[in-house]
Amino acid sequence: MKLSTTFSACLIGLFIFSATTEAGAQVKQTPQQRQDLLKKVLREKHFHLPGTEGEEATERDVKNKTTATDQRVTTHTSSVEEAEISIAYDPTDSSNLVLSYMEQNSGLVFPIYYSSNGGASWTRSSFSSTGILHADFPGQLAAGGGDPAFAWDKTGRLYYSWIYLSINSTFDTAYFSLNWAYSTDKGHTWSVAPKHFIGQGALDPNSGTSFPYKDGITDREWLAVDNSGGPHQGNVYCSFVNFPADGSAPTCEAIKTMIAGTDSFGAIVPAYVGTTQFGNVEVDNTGVLHMSFADLDNGQVKHAASTNGGVSFGASTVVGAASNMFPGGPFVVHNRENGAINMSCDGPAGTGHNVHIVWSDFPAGTVTSYYAHSTDGGNTWSTRDSLNNHFPGQISFMPTVAAYGNNVSVAVTAVDSSDSASYYLLNSTDNGNTFMAPAQVSSTPTNYVAEGAKASGSNLFFGDYTKSARTGCEVYAAWSDGRNNLGPKVYFARKNFCALGVNEISTVTGAVQLTQLYPNPAQSQITLRLTASKSEAVTLQITDMTGRVLLSQQKTLMVGQQDVTLQLAGLASGAYVLSVQNKGGLVATRNVVKK
Repeated sequence: MKLSTTFSACLIGLFIFSATTEAGAQVKQTPQQRQDLLKKVLREKHFHLPGTEGEEATERDVKNKTTATDQRVTTHTSSVEEAEISIAYDPTDSSNLVLSYMEQNSGLVFPIYYSSNGGASWTRSSFSSTGILHADFPGQLAAGGGDPAFAWDKTGRLYYSWIYLSINSTFDTAYFSLNWAYSTDKGHTWSVAPKHFIGQGALDPNSGTSFPYKDGITDREWLAVDNSGGPHQGNVYCSFVNFPADGSAPTCEAIKTMIAGTDSFGAIVPAYVGTTQFGNVEVDNTGVLHMSFADLDNGQVKHAASTNGGVSFGASTVVGAASNMFPGGPFVVHNRENGAINMSCDGPAGTGHNVHIVWSDFPAGTVTSYYAHSTDGGNTWSTRDSLNNHFPGQISFMPTVAAYGNNVSVAVTAVDSSDSASYYLLNSTDNGNTFMAPAQVSSTPTNYVAEGAKASGSNLFFGDYTKSARTGCEVYAAWSDGRNNLGPKVYFARKNFCALGVNEISTVTGAVQLTQLYPNPAQSQITLRLTASKSEAVTLQITDMTGRVLLSQQKTLMVGQQDVTLQLAGLASGAYVLSVQNKGGLVATRNVVKK
């Protein structure tokens, strides 16, 4: 059977089956509705004709030119698409960070990078997603996948999950595997347990019909760990939308749980039965498990919670309306348009009862993104706040939210009438009741019309299922945009909302890393500790807060670690900006104080 990226129609009987929701109501879902949603799942997994898997063992070293507000993660050519970024930090030491995304070329890989200095420098880990895939499915080819996600527990154990679709040699069965791996050394090296599948399913890639195989399809996963110190401390939860292997059963938003101290996930537990998508899962600091998702049957964003470690869930509550979370076109911004619900609890500094949710809606050929929050654990919700109100004359698109105590940040793309788009952060210090003026973190806009992303035949992939993170002051944001006709590429920024001065940035994959700066504050001189993977010329500059260059020095770095000293004796006391640039552009910026 020949594989095609366009799906043939199937004739299915008109019988209807039903299931009972948590509230006792009947949800009716026709087989055609189920199959249509499965086809959307295949498209969302960027399902394509299989070929050679993308390059995973090596990474480009030189960065594209950028500014002090954001940083290009790789230097791949326009043929490589990068999207769906996840970021997490160690709950015991926020200087330890991990970042991953999906990299699409002729195949699909999931690189993982780690940082031990708050993002000042990054190193690619030993993780090989294709190595695991080939060990699990010898002779099969990667045909799609996505949704990388992290969760970090308080003992230092780091969990990672991702999805692959692999195809057999006869091209008539696609195997859907939801995988997990773990690291005990802050993301440097990775292992997989013998039972490293969270979910497995299979389907016909031509029709989108699922087969009666194991768990069925488990898609759009999200990870969370209980770090509350309560009775379920250390439990790992994975949420997903489930198309059960029993084709007569309806879809549901569900979880599996890996009990602390065990090495496999348990049985599927439905949280809500119905046609759902875009689930998130978080655990607050009281141990309550929260889930958010789209109820596509009723056009609503919903929330459900479990107080018994995921054994069962209470009745869902409505967060807000969403009339069209799976638009069929024409594209408003680009071809990855959907509701992209994102949720965050208030972290270890909060009350445990604050939950924040953002999403996008696409009524009548436009898009509006919304924010809502709950202060009672999801029982009641604030009136949804249109993020378009923060961008007069623009539309807001696919936001993410991160919270820590009363500090809440929303990262969002804003697009104007000429399709010029930039990436922004909104910050709140009063638990989301009010937000400050948007802070732009992307240095160069993207024109999606010029990129071709709105064309009816566009296959460009900018992603959607993205996660940002924050501590009390600092926000770590990553996104995919298409500036300079490069196609979808990942950019990263770190914004400290408590500090004055420049946004401090670092490269993720560059040949030059600024690993240390001391002393700071400084008196007569300051020392930069730099690491280079190859001999390279760099420019070191000190500027004032207006951008005026006060000191500039050229230096040729040798391979390895080295210290470079800048003399500050001629500068008046005050705040300055240090920048390091190589031939590819900006490597790093730091705030410097002269005593």
